[in-house]
Amino acid sequence: MKQIKNIPLYVIIIGIVVMATVISLGTTGILLQQVIEKNERENINLRLKSTAQIAASEPIIIRGLSLNASKSDKNSVQIYAQRLANTANIDFVVVVNDGLYRLSHPNDKQIGKKFSSPQDARQTLQGKAHFSTKVGVLGLGYRYFDPVYDANHDIIGLVSVGLTEDTIARSIKTARRPIFFGLIVGLLIGIVGAIFLAKWIKKILLDMEPYVIAKKLVEKNTIENSMMEGLLAIDEQQTIIAKNMAADQLLPGIGNIGDHLPVEIFQTFFVVPAKNSDTNPNRVLFKTRAYLYSVAQLVSPAVGSLLLFRDITDFKEIVAELDGTKQYAQALRAQTHEFMNKLQAITGLIELKKYDEVNKLIPQLTSDYQQNIGYIMARVKMPVIAGFLIGKVNYAHEHEIILNIGESSCLPKLDILRREVTNIIKILGNIIDNAVDALSDSDIAQKKIDLLLRYDDEGETLVITIEDNGAGIASDQFSNILTIGFSTKGHGRGFGLTTVNAIITDHQGVFDIQSTLNIGTKVYIEYPLRSRRSM
Repeated sequence: MKQIKNIPLYVIIIGIVVMATVISLGTTGILLQQVIEKNERENINLRLKSTAQIAASEPIIIRGLSLNASKSDKNSVQIYAQRLANTANIDFVVVVNDGLYRLSHPNDKQIGKKFSSPQDARQTLQGKAHFSTKVGVLGLGYRYFDPVYDANHDIIGLVSVGLTEDTIARSIKTARRPIFFGLIVGLLIGIVGAIFLAKWIKKILLDMEPYVIAKKLVEKNTIENSMMEGLLAIDEQQTIIAKNMAADQLLPGIGNIGDHLPVEIFQTFFVVPAKNSDTNPNRVLFKTRAYLYSVAQLVSPAVGSLLLFRDITDFKEIVAELDGTKQYAQALRAQTHEFMNKLQAITGLIELKKYDEVNKLIPQLTSDYQQNIGYIMARVKMPVIAGFLIGKVNYAHEHEIILNIGESSCLPKLDILRREVTNIIKILGNIIDNAVDALSDSDIAQKKIDLLLRYDDEGETLVITIEDNGAGIASDQFSNILTIGFSTKGHGRGFGLTTVNAIITDHQGVFDIQSTLNIGTKVYIEYPLRSRRSM
């Protein structure tokens, strides 16, 4: 195998083409030789037969074979036979009388002697013309025998016309000569063509050997399939020309190489970036999944577009859960620190025997607990969501906004999927953050957000109502609030409501927004939960 790799491609191509040319031309040559030899022998048969018939009907030969033939008539037979042999380009014309003696022969010494093939001669004297191959005075010959008739139609002799095998072989060889010439010319043309073909193929292959191309292709596929990011390339007709394994995993149903890219994927990843070209990398929601991606044009030559993308849904879910847990832990640490300070104060007052002050401080401590952790924990029994809300209450407080959890709020401890908990945090986080943003720029004296959580046990649906007293949304902007990337807060925003809408739409829930300019915005959500029992 290693030895084959060391052979240059152009040598292999030339060798294959030359071998194919030799085999094809050789096979053709053999078949043509057989055809030519057959045709040549047929022509020889026709020539011998026609020459014998001419000689048998010639008056000179008939007079020479007659009973009263003079010596001059017999000599004329030899002269005529030699002239006819030369004219017809045959080796011999032998005239034999009915006594089987020769009247003509290429060798003058054989005239007057007995014919060497009496069996063929007797067969002819019986009136049967025929071909025969026999060894005669001149060697192995191919002959045609024809009887000679007198005026009374009596057989008075025969004519034997023939060619030696050497002459026949030379004739066939001469007929084959153009074939050999054509084969040599064809072989030379094949070699020249093979050289040009080898150079042309090498140019197409960028002057690389096949094993190098195979190695680079394996390396390319290995690298692409080792990427965590999805890779997808399409041509100008939106046909898939390349992809890696991650692309199939991140975008199921994307199709195979050579397939037309689904329109929804093309519209989401290849068209939208043109509208949001200032966002790099781009973010998009597709079938409830969040993706980071970038698109580049394939140039030199321009053949299409390349998409690199990554699913960040799981990362966002983990961050959201960690964010809720973190805020819960921070809230507990803050409350613990505050309680420890107040307990130390109570201990100091007791040591100072100022019991009246102690009696005043304990109700205050209880009230603070009830207003913060106790109030929320009493209504929200899911620790992660409770901690998330405690953190959001403190976050709103930092912006001088009151986040009020309605007294009738009730969220029991539910046996739901981890993803459902993450989705609830996404929904609450995005809606509360939007409300805080809206109120942060407001000049209202008392900024507040009212949040109400209710769980419909019969329909297994979480009902969320959030209302703020901010500036509201202008009518000319209201129709675009669910458009991805749309925001009045500047670059890199405008994904919150789109995310919420995608989650609720995927669960066949209800998402309603009502806003009045200078009065505030109210959001109503019905989010059907998927419990573990239903899976």
